[in-house]
Amino acid sequence: MHRSSLTHQQGPLLRPVTRTTPFRPASAPHPRSRPALQRRLTSASAFQDLTHVVQSSPLVTGTVAAAVVGGLIALFWTASQAPSMAEGSQPGTETQAAQAAPQPRRNAVLVFGATGRLGTEIVSQLIGAGRDVVATSHTADKLEKRLDSKSMKGEGRLHLESGVDITDRSAVMQAELWKGVSQVVTAVGPAFGRQADGSMGYLDNMTSERVDAEGVSNIAQAAKQFLLQRSFQPETQNVISMRSKEDLEAWEKLDDTIMGGKSGSFLQTAKEVQGFQGEYSNDSKGSYEFEGAVWRGDLITEGGGFCGARTKMLNLDLHRYDGISLRVKGDGQTFKFNLKTADQMNVPESTYQAQFDTVNGEWTTVYMPWHAFVPVTRAQYDAKAKPLDPAQVKQVGLVLSRFHYNSLPNQRHKPGKFELQIAGGISGFKAEPVRMLMVSSAAVERNAIIGDDAEARKKDIPIVQLNPGGTLNHKYAGETAVRSSGLPYSVIRSTGITDKSEGGPFLLEARQGDTISGNISRQELARLVVSALATPEATGKTVEVRRSEAMGDRGKTDTAAQLQRLFYASTEDRNRAQIGLPPMPKPVPPPPPPSKERTQEILNDDRVKAVQSRERKENLAGRGHSSNGAASNGSKASDSKAGSSSEQLQSQEK
Repeated sequence: MHRSSLTHQQGPLLRPVTRTTPFRPASAPHPRSRPALQRRLTSASAFQDLTHVVQSSPLVTGTVAAAVVGGLIALFWTASQAPSMAEGSQPGTETQAAQAAPQPRRNAVLVFGATGRLGTEIVSQLIGAGRDVVATSHTADKLEKRLDSKSMKGEGRLHLESGVDITDRSAVMQAELWKGVSQVVTAVGPAFGRQADGSMGYLDNMTSERVDAEGVSNIAQAAKQFLLQRSFQPETQNVISMRSKEDLEAWEKLDDTIMGGKSGSFLQTAKEVQGFQGEYSNDSKGSYEFEGAVWRGDLITEGGGFCGARTKMLNLDLHRYDGISLRVKGDGQTFKFNLKTADQMNVPESTYQAQFDTVNGEWTTVYMPWHAFVPVTRAQYDAKAKPLDPAQVKQVGLVLSRFHYNSLPNQRHKPGKFELQIAGGISGFKAEPVRMLMVSSAAVERNAIIGDDAEARKKDIPIVQLNPGGTLNHKYAGETAVRSSGLPYSVIRSTGITDKSEGGPFLLEARQGDTISGNISRQELARLVVSALATPEATGKTVEVRRSEAMGDRGKTDTAAQLQRLFYASTEDRNRAQIGLPPMPKPVPPPPPPSKERTQEILNDDRVKAVQSRERKENLAGRGHSSNGAASNGSKASDSKAGSSSEQLQSQEK
């Protein structure tokens, strides 16, 4: 089936549904279908289609349906009789069309696997976070059945796209599918269930290889083509110039002489410093042929121990940025950057401070995100301070001090003369957010490392031993396609998905290196996905996530800041060696499936039996699987007697 699109109109009377249109071969030209109420009605078939849309909507019944259909008859007659606007149209037609047209997509998240249990939770939480969402499915009926705007609370808008088969590259390479999209989430998996003959198997041949490997690869290639191409490097924009004498007239000294100390500093333009041999000169023979400022001074630790320079009163709104950036050449010391906000103007010695390191004699670019700014009062951490509001910056400053925070020493300070060169001035930076996020599975990396080592596989956890349908290999191949896309990406590997909530809520924890197993709920996982999309520090990272198993972490819920810290504390994939982890392994082909005898041995494990028992209860409850060939909680392990979902098996590993 070819896909068609529809925008959910949030309202009590009418919610258009997605209409399935006949499949057109990729070689045949096809006009892109438009939202139903936006189409120009030019034929009786168009009217019949719209009537079907209204009558099939679960929210339009009885007299309401009759009234709406009657209105469509009038609308059809008007549209069929009216000439185009270029030829002259009746008064009011343009206004009516504008009212009927769906809202455009803005900064939307495109979600593949949206009708799975995990996918619907991701969509719901994105809507709640105020994001526009484009939800896709292979078939229209699942979109309408699973994604009900009545149950989704939030300011975000929901757009539906049916007929999107991710195993068909041409289906995901349609430009208008990506219109207004800035980020993409894949929460897909193979479709496994009962077939027409009563046996269990892959539905519509949606195997793990086709969905997790080929399908995700198709999405990655399309995302590379249609999403905004940017560098992983943050973009910067100057917000305070320090190029001229006039610029520096806005600055003033703030050295320890105000409290009886003997330190002193001086701020000049680079042009003024060239050849300068006056006070605080460090006899440097270096070049100052750049536009910017040079801050020089003499740090005397006896009686004080700090030098400072700050601006006079400002009125800066920096909320558009993710933090402060400086291009500096220093002498190897650690400096501080101060921000004072409107809330602190009446609080003496209250500010927000972030530290930045310099490399002796080398130019470096430093980035100080907002979360790196520590609230301090009289050089002590202020735990009761409000979070930094970058929209109300009233003053900025530079500090070199012998102290870190809370009277602890600055290990990278040197008494005596210092120099800090600042190119251009002070900039705000905008970090590149995650453009493509893949929800994957724990155990995929360890499975790739094991490869064809049969003995090592026997010693690993049950899911690695079974590896049903080669799922772990195919999901890892999908991960590799995402990492190879060149886009800013994030991979979140879920441990065992569970519906259990006893003892909860739970704090979450993230690890790297694929060594953990455990449990996590769909709600918790979806919340982490939404957090990652809004956290630039999630970019370029792969993490495994689970509920914390520490007793003290039960009964608690992560705040938004705590979820973000899971990514702050993680390392980019390219830097894994810095924390003692090897590079990501190469994808390898799936191993031969275990024999029946070996499979039975694995399934006799008490942990697996517990999973099977829980799965039978869920099947009796009528639990289903997602579209796009995606089981939202992963793939089934094997047949109805031996099968268990991959993450359910993992959930029993401790």
